[in-house]
Amino acid sequence: MAGKTATGQSAPRLFLSVDMVGSTQFKARFTGKDSADWLDTFRTFFTNFPLMLAGQVGFEFLDDEGSTPAVDVWKVMGDELIFVAQPSSPEEMTAILCALLRTMQLYEDRHYQTLPLRLKGTAWLADFNGQNIEIDIPELSSDDGGQHIDFIGPDIDLGFRLSKYSRPSSLVLSIELVDILLTAKNREMAALYHVGSEELKGVMFGRPYPIFWMHLADAEFVFFPWETEACSLMAKAKTMTPTPESGLQQVIGDMRHYLKKMQGIEQPRMVLG
Repeated sequence: MAGKTATGQSAPRLFLSVDMVGSTQFKARFTGKDSADWLDTFRTFFTNFPLMLAGQVGFEFLDDEGSTPAVDVWKVMGDELIFVAQPSSPEEMTAILCALLRTMQLYEDRHYQTLPLRLKGTAWLADFNGQNIEIDIPELSSDDGGQHIDFIGPDIDLGFRLSKYSRPSSLVLSIELVDILLTAKNREMAALYHVGSEELKGVMFGRPYPIFWMHLADAEFVFFPWETEACSLMAKAKTMTPTPESGLQQVIGDMRHYLKKMQGIEQPRMVLG
C-alpha cells in the first residue's frame, strides 16, 4: 500500500478498528458446552464484516468519477478487526469513516438483534515520514508472493491506547484525524463530540488526551440504559449536542500550543495524498 503525497512524502495511512463489545461474557456462557454454539458467531463476523464494509465503501463512491479507495484488513487481534486505507483527500477519508459507521449499524441490525453483542470503532492516522515505519515480514508472506506488511511506531500505539475509549454506535477519533476532517467539504456528513479528556499511557507526555466521538449526522448515539449507567462518558454524550467546529478547533489548538510551549514540538496538520 505504498503511496506518496504531491510533495513526494509517504502519504499518511488511516487505521480503522472494529471490536466486539460483550464478547468475553458471551463466550463464557458456553463454558463446558459445544464450542460450535459461539464459533459461528465469530466466524461470521470475521468473514462477513469486511465484505459488508467493502460494499458500503462502494456505495459511498458510487457517483465518484475516481476509483473506489481500498480498505484492507491489516490484522485480527482477538475479537477485533483492524483495517488500513490511504485516503487521498479529507473528503475521501470522511466518506470511509461514514461507510464504516453504516456497516457497524447494519451488521448489528442483521446479526446481533438477539445476541448480547455490539460493535465499537476507533479511527486514527499514522504518518510514515519519520517516527513510524512499515516493515515487510517475509515469514508471514503468502506463497503466491504477497507481502505481509506490518506497521510500528507511536502513532500506531496511540490508536490502541485510544480504543479503550471507544463505545458502541460510534467511532473514537484521534486529534490528527479530527483536524483533517474539519477541512473536508463533506464534513457535514459527520457529527462530532468532544466528550472529555483522558490520560493515555505514553501519549502527550502525560497530559490528558481529548476524546472525540463521531456518529453519522443523520443518526444519534444508540446507548442502552444499562450502558449509560455503567459509563459516565456515554451518559454525558447522550445529553450533548454536537460540539461546534470552533470548540473542536479550540481543543486541537490548545494541544498544539502545549506541545510547542512545553515540549518544543511543532505538530503541523498531516497532509493526505
